[in-house]
Order: sequence, then structure tokens, then C-alpha cells
Amino acid sequence: MDPTKLPRTLDLELSAEAMEWLLTTAQQTGRCEEELILEILDRALQSRNPGQNSPESESP
Repeated sequence: MDPTKLPRTLDLELSAEAMEWLLTTAQQTGRCEEELILEILDRALQSRNPGQNSPESESP
């Protein structure tokens, strides 16, 4: 089994305010906190400039 093909685990430390917002939003939308976090990360990555911080743009 190739470990590079497995999903990676990400541990986040959130402030009490951020966690409260996640819990409230999850309850209001009927979604889980993990799903909301993934959506937030996805939106942030999509809004970046193309090629910014990509492996292809890094110099050796």
C-alpha cells in the first residue's frame, strides 16, 4: 500500500469563537463541522491565484 495515495490527516486548533461559529452554522444548515471546514478550505484554495505556491512554481 502506497501511503502517498491515502488521505492526509490535518489537525486544527480553533479559537472558541471559531468553534462556536462552526457549531452554530452546522446546526443552522444541517451539515457537520468537518464538511464546513472542508468547504472553507476549498474556497480559500480556489480563490488563490493560479500557480501560486504550487509545486511547479517553487524553485529547487
